[in-house]
Amino acid sequence: MISRPLLLTLAVFPLACGDSTAAATDTDTSSSSSSSTTTSDPPPTSTTTESATWSTDGPTTTGTPTTTDAVTSTTTTTTTTDPTATTVDPSTTTTTTSTSTTTTTTGDTDTDGPPPPDVVPDLVCPGDPDGHCDPVPDAVLLAGASVLSIVPGCFEAWTDLDADAEYEPPGEVFRDCGCDRLCPGDPGYVAADDGEDDGEFQASWLAGFHNGRPATGVRGEGLGLVGEGDGLWARALVLEQGNTKLAIVTLDLVGFFNNETMAIRDTLAQMGLEVDYVLLHALHNHEGPDTMGLWGPEQLVSGYDPAYRTQVRQAIVDAIVAADEAKVEVTQMVVGEVDTSTYHANGVGNVINDSRDPFVVDEMIGAVQLVDAEANTIASLVSFGNHPEALSDENTLMTSDFAHGLRRTLEQGSQWLQAPGKPGVGGPCLFLNAAVGGLMTPLGMAVKTPDGETYQSASFEKADAIGQLLGEMALDALANGDTIAAPQLDLQAHLFKLRVDNLNFQAMFQLGIFDRETFMEMDGLYISTEAALINLGPAQFLTVPGELFPELAIGGYDGSHIHAPTKPLVDPNNTNPPNLLEAPDGPYLKDKMHGTYRFIVGMGNDELGYILPEYDFVLGDPPWVSEAEGDHYEETNSIGVETFSKLDAAADVLLAWSKWVHGAP
Repeated sequence: MISRPLLLTLAVFPLACGDSTAAATDTDTSSSSSSSTTTSDPPPTSTTTESATWSTDGPTTTGTPTTTDAVTSTTTTTTTTDPTATTVDPSTTTTTTSTSTTTTTTGDTDTDGPPPPDVVPDLVCPGDPDGHCDPVPDAVLLAGASVLSIVPGCFEAWTDLDADAEYEPPGEVFRDCGCDRLCPGDPGYVAADDGEDDGEFQASWLAGFHNGRPATGVRGEGLGLVGEGDGLWARALVLEQGNTKLAIVTLDLVGFFNNETMAIRDTLAQMGLEVDYVLLHALHNHEGPDTMGLWGPEQLVSGYDPAYRTQVRQAIVDAIVAADEAKVEVTQMVVGEVDTSTYHANGVGNVINDSRDPFVVDEMIGAVQLVDAEANTIASLVSFGNHPEALSDENTLMTSDFAHGLRRTLEQGSQWLQAPGKPGVGGPCLFLNAAVGGLMTPLGMAVKTPDGETYQSASFEKADAIGQLLGEMALDALANGDTIAAPQLDLQAHLFKLRVDNLNFQAMFQLGIFDRETFMEMDGLYISTEAALINLGPAQFLTVPGELFPELAIGGYDGSHIHAPTKPLVDPNNTNPPNLLEAPDGPYLKDKMHGTYRFIVGMGNDELGYILPEYDFVLGDPPWVSEAEGDHYEETNSIGVETFSKLDAAADVLLAWSKWVHGAP
């Protein structure tokens, strides 16, 4: 545990980082440590339920934040890569079960059924009242995908003398070799480049655990089980049907604030590329650069490099443009899910751990495959909730953690030391991280592979093993899934506001460490955020702006979602256990959804930290800067106690409209 001074309201703790207890015990021959956080008295609650107007200017209230400036970039854009040279005939890996689809009825279409709900989401496509996405009968679905690197274009390396992943000058020094990290005499050195021999450390500060962790390089071939092709990526999928166009971009980053999404939307609009909705989804990767401002060289110093922000924004735009240009007709969609607990004697415990009571894991992993007329995979999507932090806090190489092995398995197939692997399905794979709060983590558990190897300590082998096992399960989901010949696309989105009760967060907003718009109301400081509901055939995706506790999505307070034989619902050694008699009754979020396949997309267009159930929201003394006894780390990295109730209300608006559109009960 890293000690931190109490700075009253200025005390800063890493937002939603890896579980410190699990990190400290996630070892068999070595130990690791991670930062801790804080807690306090219950914050005031609010009964306001008003929603904001859909615009890039934020909510239409007194003190409305200003419009995010459109991004302009002079950096060199990254190059498109094809990580998936191998394609597989879907007929060999999917089951063509006939599933009917529902004809979409939109908001401006007359119907003999019940009247529409009283509250209309801020965006409805097709059929938005402003007419920009009018329905087109019998329109085919088009899809295109692209993959671009977002490894920083400039950073310098250093030598970690004591192997603790914490830069400690003057004893530890950086290599003043410039952006390419090549000094005179190094293989491949040609000439001096930007930043070389200038005496300034061009650091890329890694996010997710503690301050002062600069990157030393990028993980490559030869490290772990499947190191080739690792790195950091922006993966885009553009879907278009009639006048409705959706862009989904997954990012191998720790988090992306909503203002970044607004900037991307503004840039696309200025370019003349009409996209009805852009969904940016950060995987919450703990082994990539700081993109939130929390993990710089020291507390109260941002680690978000402005040049890297420009690079990432440009890469997102370029990825969307490339995916849009690559669109082809989707001739069939395959979707399925499997129970991860049925693959090993240790159940879900072979791929994930829950480090906070009660032990609740969403055991289902889901996958979607979009196929073109030539039976090639256009793209695949995989949904599962787990923190990408298998490398823990002592790694200094940039990596996408277990997501790399998972995506590679879908694309190229799995590869074990001795055991046979599964063939992939080709096409780029997008991993959509689900409900990761609570805390869903690969730390504090051991994974056993088909080779018979067991990996407990934080390592690339452990990350690759978890990723490949999950990838193989996703392939099974497709092999046994439903096939839809003409999938229909529709979406709804809704803005809502949240009061910032966390005193640390208030200070970071006011100091500009969190570079994001806020506004004042009578009862405190507020931010605007959003949620969205996407229907793609029988698959339904609900986005949440942070790290949702899975029990808020699926329940499990009765022990029905443990699925790990060695894990109790509540640790008998917990000195301050949750009172499960006060836990909320259903229906829970997934219960209220109506799609055949229901997926949560965490960190959707925002990262507001942990989203906790109110019954077990306990703060320490002093509030927000100390943790309450027991498992109450997550409270110190949350906006406040009312976050879920406001999210739940926004979800109700989206689901009511979607059910009306689809004629669902």
